[in-house]
Amino acid sequence: MIKRFAAAAVSLVLCLTVLSACSGKKDKTPSSSADSSSAADTSSAADTASAADETAEIAEPKLIVDGKELDTDGLVICTVDGMDIDFDTFRFYYYYTLMNLQQNAGLTLDTLRSVDGGFDMLLESVITSIKQDFVFFKFCEENSITLDEDDQKQIDEEIAELVETAGSQEEMDKLLAQEYMTEAVYRKRLEAAHCSVKCEDELFTNGGIYATSEEDFRSIIEDKTKFARIKSVYIPYSCKAEITDETVSGEFDSYSLDQKINAKNNAYYALDEDAQNEAKEQAKALADEIAQKAADGEDFDELISEYGWDPAMENNEQGYYLSPDSLLVSEYIDAAFALEEGESSDVIESTSYGWFVLKRLPLDNDYIEENISTLIADYDMPSRQQIYSDKLSEMEVVYTDTYRSLDIDSIS
Repeated sequence: MIKRFAAAAVSLVLCLTVLSACSGKKDKTPSSSADSSSAADTSSAADTASAADETAEIAEPKLIVDGKELDTDGLVICTVDGMDIDFDTFRFYYYYTLMNLQQNAGLTLDTLRSVDGGFDMLLESVITSIKQDFVFFKFCEENSITLDEDDQKQIDEEIAELVETAGSQEEMDKLLAQEYMTEAVYRKRLEAAHCSVKCEDELFTNGGIYATSEEDFRSIIEDKTKFARIKSVYIPYSCKAEITDETVSGEFDSYSLDQKINAKNNAYYALDEDAQNEAKEQAKALADEIAQKAADGEDFDELISEYGWDPAMENNEQGYYLSPDSLLVSEYIDAAFALEEGESSDVIESTSYGWFVLKRLPLDNDYIEENISTLIADYDMPSRQQIYSDKLSEMEVVYTDTYRSLDIDSIS
């Protein structure tokens, strides 16, 4: 609930969700810092593209430049870090980016037409999406990591399974076309996925060159300025907003905590400014009450159970294990490391979320030893993101004359 958005989100396909009839999308729920996902587990471009209406008619691939239709067979649009990006590949990322912009910002081709520099922004986002997937090829090349025969065999099997699921090669091609893909594009993205797994195993974990060693980690956690264990009661601004929808209010008690938060947020943002301020004041008063109860020595776990709104604190005996660089809001981090073990905080406000009351606890060394690999991976996440971001910035893009001639009506 309190995690910041990463500076750079890894966009990587591990499977083509829309084409797997038996697999539904998983709800993403907040997790404790000890359960953070690795790069290979994050959402993929294909998953976002899958949000398109599967029944919608997909236009035949076509490229119009200066009023003329070009032959796209083998046509290179640009190169990214020395890798040719042909029209089919570029087209997939083009439509993925469009769908992403529409879902997250409400932008369509029509709205981009009216935005000064809108099409240039779209093309820049397309290149970024390509780099985010292809960066794993760069990591592999620089560290002599290769896809071996077993990897290629597994990729072949994944494609064969897709053919079997679709019913025939022709039907698979149709399904891929609905995702603006060809089999070659799909294969390349599977190769990127396998590369990412190998990078994870050989570079970022298990004593890899970018991973903190267990020995160093055990030394780090002995320094109370570098590592802390925190539990918190989260009181969102919206928790005191009254739900007026009778259906929602009638079912509210049966909701999960995530669902309750969503319902409260919907009610809160439907209020005018004065009503929102009143709800915030009521939530602040509650947070002050909780802070006083914590200061008076009341059981903190019971306070979390009774008042808390952070799903990551539900049934969580450990709380958050943090470093000063952990991917949490800065107000939370600053307050956490200002506490002594056993001490609870005053009310901490994050304007992004609401109020928190924190308590710092002694480290559970048995838990740490049992989960040391996961805790190291989480500890390393900020540095990994910086490494990833730096690697992206190193990837040189060379544009062809065709790319420079593209306009908003060129690609279909």
